[in-house]
Amino acid sequence: MRQLMDPASVAITVDDAPMPDSMPEMLDLLDRFGAKATFFMSGCRAVAADDLVAETVRRGHAVYAHGWDHIRLDREAPERLTEDMARCEALLARHRPTPSPYLVRLPYNGGWRNARVHRTLAAWQPGCAVVHWSLSTEDHMISTRCAKPEDVESECRREVERLMSDPRLPGGIILMHDQPINERPGHAFKPAVTVTLMRLLLEGLAAKGLRSVILPAPPPQAWWRRFALT
Repeated sequence: MRQLMDPASVAITVDDAPMPDSMPEMLDLLDRFGAKATFFMSGCRAVAADDLVAETVRRGHAVYAHGWDHIRLDREAPERLTEDMARCEALLARHRPTPSPYLVRLPYNGGWRNARVHRTLAAWQPGCAVVHWSLSTEDHMISTRCAKPEDVESECRREVERLMSDPRLPGGIILMHDQPINERPGHAFKPAVTVTLMRLLLEGLAAKGLRSVILPAPPPQAWWRRFALT
């Protein structure tokens, strides 16, 4: 799945959450704009921020596992993939029932065309679906272009303007992160980038009359459609 059926809506999806110095502000921004988002949470971060998981659910957002450690799970043994996803979901399930069908996005979107990965995920959560995106904020690179705090606004605005002019925006699934887990430079600017990007994104969507909604369950599909982006 990489596009919504409703062209009046978009789905903001946030990987790598939750971080205590950016997640609360993101949740407040979503509330301010009457928007909902879908969070793919990393267990290694969520385990230290249980209150933020609970608050995200309380405010009506969707929450799914993004694995435990942020590694290429498609390159690991099936047992490791299952263990990472199940361990993270067990943490999230303390705050909401396990969704069915389950939506999956592995770190780095690894394995979406790997039959072994799909079989492993299906054995873990029958009927689960891999979620792609149609638009990326490219936020894993934004902080690397910031040399001083005032650069954050301009760099985020440049990316949001690009997204707002993209013809795929209506009905699009947007990828962003809660402070991307990577080893690139610019760590000091990551919290500000995450919050600023969310604010500008919500402002842009509101100006276009587009609603931000949680990801819906995908329609039933033939097995081979899992390996084709549509």
